[in-house]
Amino acid sequence: MSMHQYLYPLFAYLLGSIPFGLIFSELFGPGGLREKGSGNIGSTNVLRTQGKLLGAMTLVCDFSKAFIPCYFFDSGNLVCNLLILVAPTIGHMFPIWLKFKGGKGVATFLGTIGAISWFVLLCTGLIWIAVFLACRISSVSCLIAVSSSLLLYRYVQNNIFTMSALIFLVILIFIKHKDNLIRLRNNQEKKI
Repeated sequence: MSMHQYLYPLFAYLLGSIPFGLIFSELFGPGGLREKGSGNIGSTNVLRTQGKLLGAMTLVCDFSKAFIPCYFFDSGNLVCNLLILVAPTIGHMFPIWLKFKGGKGVATFLGTIGAISWFVLLCTGLIWIAVFLACRISSVSCLIAVSSSLLLYRYVQNNIFTMSALIFLVILIFIKHKDNLIRLRNNQEKKI
């Protein structure tokens, strides 16, 4: 294995750290994304505060910045490949460019899932849509969908190492949704 392949996880992290929501907000929208709505850089807050087009652009780019390295980077080393799987989502959640204060990682997690299994991604997406249409609460649909993806992956492939990496990311996503969970408990979470 060539030495540069050890840098793949770092490249994946840096790619994941690109705050597309913030960039699109400043370039094409009214700006001030961190001071509006939830203050989050992810696609849901972009949708709420900057409009549907920028929200969709952010969703696609946040998905892609995980899908690309997870699908195309292969270090030839199990540990490095597992780091590549988790690095983009960690980069989105804790971006070096924003003093490690980033988004909640759902779109980037889905990009990772898409790189692993299109079937799991499709089913996860359908679950997200169904739950969202039922409750109109983004956090609920996101948390149920990412949790369901673990069960779906276990059914489809069930590689213990990859499953461990996915479980780690889902735990981080739940931690990042701590405030949402508190608002849900208090029946204060906003609908879209």
